[in-house]
Amino acid sequence: MAAISAAALGPGVASADVYAGMTYADAKSRIASMHQKAVIATVSGDQVATDDCIVVSSMNSMFLDASGEGPDKEVLVNLNCNAAIAAPGKPGNSAASPEGRKALKERQAARNISKNPAWCDEDPKRLEACKELCDRTGLCEV
Repeated sequence: MAAISAAALGPGVASADVYAGMTYADAKSRIASMHQKAVIATVSGDQVATDDCIVVSSMNSMFLDASGEGPDKEVLVNLNCNAAIAAPGKPGNSAASPEGRKALKERQAARNISKNPAWCDEDPKRLEACKELCDRTGLCEV
């Protein structure tokens, strides 16, 4: 019986969360460009400004408002507002976590850019990558 039900329903469709990994500010902007509204569903941590929080996951709202509008108008986002990396007395991601390892790599890359910003100017693609990293982390300038 279960095999018949599965065959009738077909396989599930897997899709990546397009907003996961973005800052809330970037996700909110992209969601607005789709004529939708970003709604914060959950927040973990309080160490960074809301716009700098990282979207962990998102989903279209399934709730209808009083006018009957709903699922296609709002995107619920779950935010991680912890610091990129924990420091003594300051909560954040563990250096051993995937997020923490990424933050440490980005911090080191930003230090390298700050020490030698001319390195970024050697290639247009490199310059764009440097600008993106510096904008995302706020730890360097090019």
